[in-house]
Amino acid sequence: MTQGKNKKLGKKKGQKKTIDPLARKEWFELTAPVPFSAGGFGFTCINKSAGTVVATEAIKGRVVEASLADLQGQSDQMAWRKVKLIIDDVEGTRCRTSFYGLDSTKDKIFGMIKKRQTLIETQVEARSQDGYILRIFVIAFTKSIKNQQRKTTYAQRSQIKDIRKKIVEIVLKEVSKKSITQLLNFFNQETLAKEIGKATRAIFPLQNITLRKVKLVKRPKVDAQKLREFYDDSQRSKTSQVRRKGQAEDQTALNLIKQGEIDKEQAQVQQE
Repeated sequence: MTQGKNKKLGKKKGQKKTIDPLARKEWFELTAPVPFSAGGFGFTCINKSAGTVVATEAIKGRVVEASLADLQGQSDQMAWRKVKLIIDDVEGTRCRTSFYGLDSTKDKIFGMIKKRQTLIETQVEARSQDGYILRIFVIAFTKSIKNQQRKTTYAQRSQIKDIRKKIVEIVLKEVSKKSITQLLNFFNQETLAKEIGKATRAIFPLQNITLRKVKLVKRPKVDAQKLREFYDDSQRSKTSQVRRKGQAEDQTALNLIKQGEIDKEQAQVQQE
């Protein structure tokens, strides 16, 4: 078809101007509550305030996930534990978060599942001292005893029932007498697994007792006073208080940087 007959052929459409999506973003630093020792553990972005939408209000309620190793400032401490935090307040460019749940990585759970043993999983819904309703999932595996001849270590149905009953009793007892901050310390230290192992030893020996997941069913209203309690630095671990932003560099690295600057200055002097 020739150009004269097709009216649309000769017209050039205006090309859309490409805009970098990140140019419209505003960045906020994420801060962790007590008892986590790392103050800042990452950043999140949101569209800048425009019209009736305010960025500091729109970001509230966002749920973020981080490794427990990052929150504690130690790369070798329970890196398989995932912690969920929800943004409750924004102060300047810093977001204050509070607890929203716990989870485990799949490779950790899959690494514990083996043949010739019984997997026992229990879920308990409990209320903490300060009004948090939590659904707690605990898994455990049967263990062979010393000098056992049989290859398998399967538990009977009645034994599984008794073990689940013991787990429910221990979880309800511990959760009801602790606040959410105390519970986080309790869960992170794996104290619950030791107590369950002692209580169920007479029924059937267990191994790899793990707090698989903690789901927040309901939480009380978080006001300004509650947030101040969550961010009381005197309650943080003094031995490992770390902020990702502004963290002290290794002395060896600082010496290398200093030496490089001296060499650069000497090279400029020689050229002149």
